[in-house]
Amino acid sequence: MAGISWRRLHSPMLFLWARALQSNARHWPKQVEPQTWRVEPARIEQWRQALLSDSSLLVRTDLGAGSRGLTTHEVAIQTSRLAQRSLTPERDVHALCRWLRCIGKEGGFLELGTSLGVTAAYVASVGWSVETWEGCPQTLMKAQEGWRLMGLDAHVQSKQDAFQNLLAGLTSEQAWDVIYVDGCHEEHATLQMVDILAKHALVAIVLDDIAWSSGMHRAWEKLKQRPEWRVSMSWRGRGFLIKAPHMASQHHALA
Repeated sequence: MAGISWRRLHSPMLFLWARALQSNARHWPKQVEPQTWRVEPARIEQWRQALLSDSSLLVRTDLGAGSRGLTTHEVAIQTSRLAQRSLTPERDVHALCRWLRCIGKEGGFLELGTSLGVTAAYVASVGWSVETWEGCPQTLMKAQEGWRLMGLDAHVQSKQDAFQNLLAGLTSEQAWDVIYVDGCHEEHATLQMVDILAKHALVAIVLDDIAWSSGMHRAWEKLKQRPEWRVSMSWRGRGFLIKAPHMASQHHALA
């Protein structure tokens, strides 16, 4: 089914957010691009290109797609192959940063699924504070190396462990404006994680890869019906679950 154009959104907030996600710069809201970056995008993209040509081997620890982490697999993979498979495209990460700037010039961002750290670098560069979780030790070390080289290590807090262990350690006081889930592709685990994280998200939870499988699609459809998420929108394979108690319940798929 075709998505809705951003021009047809009636809510001023959603209209603004959807404009920020558009590829054409003519549609972007004013002041969504920061006046100064902690690290210029061109430098982050140079790092991306270095990762895409890095032939060094990582022992990739996969804790499994499920919520219980019952299986652990270790596979040697070239950094370049992992970069090709896992890094968010430049245009998408720029759009996500514009959307974050609509929420606020500063904010708290929790990422589940660090991978090689490019998304975290971008979010930290636009002025937000970042906490990011990764299950694979060697992958996280590679990301940390890049953050140090760019001087972003003071703005990115990282933790290495299985997600279920880190979730179990959350306290009621911990909260972030936006939580970005990009490290789980299994229906039950996704539902479980989002339900735990709901009370720790002040504005929204973003799910990557909602079209990854029929199970992820089912998880997305179920989550949209949760009462805490009055508003949702999907965009380029990502689902935005939005806490908007002042708004009428509505769900949109953006073109």
